[in-house]
Amino acid sequence: MRSMVWPKGNIPLNDGQPCSADDIAETVLFLASERSRHITGTPIFIDGGQGLLI
Repeated sequence: MRSMVWPKGNIPLNDGQPCSADDIAETVLFLASERSRHITGTPIFIDGGQGLLI
């Protein structure tokens, strides 16, 4: 497995704080619900926008 390499800089959407287990759990609950019925084959990044840094 390849490790992730993140760009340098503050995480833009949450003042530099990493996500919590609750953030991930909320996403999993949403994906398991009927509300996500139109989401298929889409990567979902729970990183507070860190992946958007250049």
